[in-house]
Amino acid sequence: MKNFEGFVNHIVTKWRAENKIILEKAGLGMSIPNRIAGDFAEKYIFNKVDKLIPNYKPYFAKGSQTPSDIYSIARRDGYWHIMLIQVKSSTIKNNIYELNKSDIELFSSLASFMIKEIKKSEILADYKDKPIIITTGYAGVLSIEFDNKVQHRLSKTEIFKTFKMNASMLDILNIKEKTFISHKLGMK
Repeated sequence: MKNFEGFVNHIVTKWRAENKIILEKAGLGMSIPNRIAGDFAEKYIFNKVDKLIPNYKPYFAKGSQTPSDIYSIARRDGYWHIMLIQVKSSTIKNNIYELNKSDIELFSSLASFMIKEIKKSEILADYKDKPIIITTGYAGVLSIEFDNKVQHRLSKTEIFKTFKMNASMLDILNIKEKTFISHKLGMK
């Protein structure tokens, strides 16, 4: 999708300008005690998305100013899939934060906001009439220190909601199956 990176920057800027509340209670949108480890966990998930088939092109949300840490785009069977991922990490598996109901609702508002912006933004003008699926999801990462290095392991993934635009002719059940697999990020 041409201009998707510019669109992500537009979303981040507009989300921030409209004073949207970002997920703050558990480090979403604010510094966490080990921010560097969190950044490395996000890069770990970014690389996993980058290796998915079909090919997804991932982008970071600059400064984690929205509910999604990673925005990615892929051309699927007759539609564009925008996959939004919030990344959480911890050095203790049972301490990896999982999004609660209000976090997921805020995440959903981002996806709805994106659909509205696609329809009215000139950045993606060529895609206003194209089928687009947006999904929101979560990746929990266990960060392990070993030999003075931090290694990451994907601990849990979850897909929350699916949002559709110009998708009335698509097989939504098939799409949900495929996007579920994408959100697993290779995890069995």
